[in-house]
Amino acid sequence: ETLAAYAHELAEWVLGQESVLAPLVFATASTDALAAIQQQYGAQKASQAVETLFSKLAARLAAEGVTRFIVAGGETSGVVTQSLGIKGFHIGPTISPGVPWVNALDKPVSLALKSGNFGDEAFFSRAQREFLS
Repeated sequence: ETLAAYAHELAEWVLGQESVLAPLVFATASTDALAAIQQQYGAQKASQAVETLFSKLAARLAAEGVTRFIVAGGETSGVVTQSLGIKGFHIGPTISPGVPWVNALDKPVSLALKSGNFGDEAFFSRAQREFLS
């Protein structure tokens, strides 16, 4: 399955959710599985595949009218904002120290961009509450 096809499948799943909360889409693997993937494809290529998937997923969701995103991971945040064509932000309310909601300067898109070193265990629940307001 290609990354584009998988991103399309994930987008259909996200759009089909009826919860008021933002659906959570994440990539994870056990330590052993990740080591095997990195051994087979190389660490950089494996990381780029995950980032590309989330980039394509965000672009597809935006094309379907989604305007709010919660993104974890510094590199993933970068590729998602690029795929959405965002050039700059207005800083919004703080979710956790160092992690505010941001609003795109030129389009109706809001994001929470959390790199690995910021936010605490309650980050996602707080971001969801802010998402609803």
